[in-house]
Amino acid sequence: MRNAVLLLITLLTATTGLAENLALRRPYTLSHPPNYPFCTDPGDATDLTDGIRYDPRGTSLWTQKTSVGWALGEQFKQIEIDLGQLCRISAVTIETAADARSQGTFPLSVMVFLSDDGKSYNFAGELINEAINQNRYVVHTFQLTGLKEQGRYVRLQTIRGGFYVFCDEIEVQGTRAAGLRPQTRPLNVAATLALAKQRVSVLRQNNSSLSLLAEAHARLTAEQDAHPAATQTARAGLAQLKQAILARTQAHPIDFYKGIPFTPLDQRTGEVVGAFLAATGRDPLEMEAVNPWADHLPFDGKPSPPAIRVPHLLAGEWAEMAFNVTNATAQQRAVSVAVTGLPDGIIRLQEVIFVEAFGFRIRADALLPLKGMLDLPAGISKQIWLSIDTRSLAPGTYTGTLQLSDRRLLERQPFSFVVTPFKMPAQASLDINVFSYLHLNLGVADPAGMARDLAEHYVNNQTVISPYLPQPRVNAAGDSIGPMDFSKMDAYMDRLPQTRRWTLWTGFEWDHRQMVPIAGQPRRQKVFAHWLKEVIQHMKQKGYGYDQFAFLWIDEPNQENMRKIVKPASDVLREVDPRAQVWLDISSDNTETSLAAYENAVDIWCPTSEKLGWDFWQGKQTWHYDSASDKSRSPAGHYRIKAWKSLAYGTTGNAFWTYTDNAHLWDDYAGNPSYSVVYDGPDGVVSSKRWDAYRAGVEDHELGQLLKATLARARSAGTADTSQVKAAQRTLDSWVARILATPYDPALAEHAHQALLQQLLKLRPKR
Repeated sequence: MRNAVLLLITLLTATTGLAENLALRRPYTLSHPPNYPFCTDPGDATDLTDGIRYDPRGTSLWTQKTSVGWALGEQFKQIEIDLGQLCRISAVTIETAADARSQGTFPLSVMVFLSDDGKSYNFAGELINEAINQNRYVVHTFQLTGLKEQGRYVRLQTIRGGFYVFCDEIEVQGTRAAGLRPQTRPLNVAATLALAKQRVSVLRQNNSSLSLLAEAHARLTAEQDAHPAATQTARAGLAQLKQAILARTQAHPIDFYKGIPFTPLDQRTGEVVGAFLAATGRDPLEMEAVNPWADHLPFDGKPSPPAIRVPHLLAGEWAEMAFNVTNATAQQRAVSVAVTGLPDGIIRLQEVIFVEAFGFRIRADALLPLKGMLDLPAGISKQIWLSIDTRSLAPGTYTGTLQLSDRRLLERQPFSFVVTPFKMPAQASLDINVFSYLHLNLGVADPAGMARDLAEHYVNNQTVISPYLPQPRVNAAGDSIGPMDFSKMDAYMDRLPQTRRWTLWTGFEWDHRQMVPIAGQPRRQKVFAHWLKEVIQHMKQKGYGYDQFAFLWIDEPNQENMRKIVKPASDVLREVDPRAQVWLDISSDNTETSLAAYENAVDIWCPTSEKLGWDFWQGKQTWHYDSASDKSRSPAGHYRIKAWKSLAYGTTGNAFWTYTDNAHLWDDYAGNPSYSVVYDGPDGVVSSKRWDAYRAGVEDHELGQLLKATLARARSAGTADTSQVKAAQRTLDSWVARILATPYDPALAEHAHQALLQQLLKLRPKR
């Protein structure tokens, strides 16, 4: 009976053209061997067509052995499935996953090519043809449907857009029809790859435009019940735009300084939204004061957390204010922007530029100087940013007005702030190192601007990377043959003379100088000892004490490198000069138990945040460290919170990677994604909301330290109201706990700052 049913199904498929998965259990070839360690196994040879989809009850897709993954390496990788015979093909699908929080994104594209003979091909279309939110973990099956093709070989050309490409089941829908004649196609194998490379810029823009289109749909969805007719009209316009986006064949030049909308099709998306807003009765131009750290999107319609009405500030700290300005029309316009009523030089007027983080996630981030005029594309909500520099202001209340005008005054928004008598120190007590890389493009293009920006964000520790440290001068026996050349190192350091501590990163992960101590090789130890003596002596001659410089042997060592590199190098240093210090960032597979063997190998421990609760750090000089700083990270939850962790755990410093790098700072799809917190602008260094949030966190920390010191003095003197002292301590403790428990609330740290300042004012002696 069972065989009869199977025969009937087979006959029906053959006679009625019922579609099936033609790729099921068919063999395929991979142009590059999979190399992502958590899913790579011998099963990769069959995983993509075995009929086994991702199991949502298990771990993430890229850690399930039924998946296939590639990390870095060649951007273009191919998967070719042999269907075994000529077939009619109606659809191709691929299952993949993303979670941009862990740096995993969908491919930039998966292009589909078809062939009858495995030699000549035609381009059938792209699988990545819709915008899926990649902010959080998501598994999605992309589909290329509506095909009326034939072929035996299905070639998928994947194009990596971030660091990885992951895929699970691939299906080819169609029928195994008889009587199909082989066709000669226009592309050979080399031409399929050439076409993919040629189309990268178009594909990048298509994904970007689709993401903006998704934001427009989200705005319509939020208001569809209140405005059904306007919503229906707008959706029809967006549907036409999607077809135009997918049909685009030429990339458009992009001015990243202007931000979104990037292309004419993006501008048309804004026009559709602008027409929708006009149809719903909005004022043509709207402005509102908002919380500066809240998320902001081009078509943002959701209520923003309100700004603090009259913020109180430490004398000498910076304040940040934000104002959303919406063009609720279908026409582009420009307005003049000015601030009146305040002393000259204390306001930096900036426009928040929309950038794209990898995964095509739109972020309002770059703070480009606003020189009088603000361009407002149709339908777009832009943000004006005020950086208020109180360093020259006396205590008191200050009021200004933000004005928008064209030939007449359009909008005005008064704002006020109070400068208190309590002072922010010119240099923070917290040690801060953000791996500034003075030699990279930004540092070369604008060294003065970079130095000023680092100082304004309280960065007081710097790293000299390995290529700028001197080379040993020794003979074949390892004996010194003369003084080393410190000119490159000195020139590097002289660019930031205000630096409080220098970290000298020897780069032993690469062993450029052939002096990493290795057992049984005494020459290496001799060379290293000579090198250390000269470097220490040189730092002392430059006026640096032992607490003003430290050695970093290797970045983020694992357990193996702690044993092979850190301990031997520190042992030699202790013999040469036991007062010299070692700084080390601890991440990877290190544990409390494994670090017990290295108690004396490190002087300044800098563990990653998740390791901060260990008892091992008790009695040690401890910082804390976090690596990734990509554009998508929350200003409040990833940057401002860093200094609050120092308040909570008592760490004396913070480091993160990185201030800037050598990627394209605006475009995460020009190569590898950038982790810079600043941008290169037409006039030099451009800050970001993320970077200013970090500065606000440092100011929070200094305020907390000031309150702690005030409470300690009050207890010691015994003159303060005991109940007030207890209340202030409870206030400090409760806010620290709340912020660590709810780090992504953009308003919380702002309110905490105000609450701590109010406690200081209450503790101030009466006159």
